[in-house]
Amino acid sequence: MENKTEEIQEQEKDTGEETEKKPVSKLILLIVVVLIVGIVGGTLGTFIGNKLSDKPHAKQTEHISGKISEEQASIPLDEFLVNLSQDKNGEDSYIKIQLSLLVPAKVGEKEVEKNKDVIRDSVVNTLRKKEATSILEDTKGIETLKTDLKEEINQANSSSLVKEVFITNLVIQ
Repeated sequence: MENKTEEIQEQEKDTGEETEKKPVSKLILLIVVVLIVGIVGGTLGTFIGNKLSDKPHAKQTEHISGKISEEQASIPLDEFLVNLSQDKNGEDSYIKIQLSLLVPAKVGEKEVEKNKDVIRDSVVNTLRKKEATSILEDTKGIETLKTDLKEEINQANSSSLVKEVFITNLVIQ
């Protein structure tokens, strides 16, 4: 009798272990299925989102690239580091700036290379007359600076070589 009781208890233990294994295996299976569905859904969502959002960006790029025509060229100049005029407080300020000049394509490029020193001199002289506050605090400060630079460069070359000045980097300290 004791053997039968022990056998029944062992069978109950075995069936108890099996019932505990079934929920654990179902839980693991559920986690795996949720992960797979999440990964597939995220991948599809990203792919579809990128396809839909690429079309407007292509149109914007075409519109922006139309700023400089085939008959014009943008010529980058070397970096300038110049002392600005002292502020009313008597503080010294410096400007570090990189410029590009918009000129007629073939003739303009040669003229800029030929007159590079004259152009750099006119840029330095123009910048030395400016105060940091007039460039930064005025709402039209940057636009005024661009216009002044264009006029000074053209006056120094005795021509209307430069059509526009682009500021590609600007730091004032």
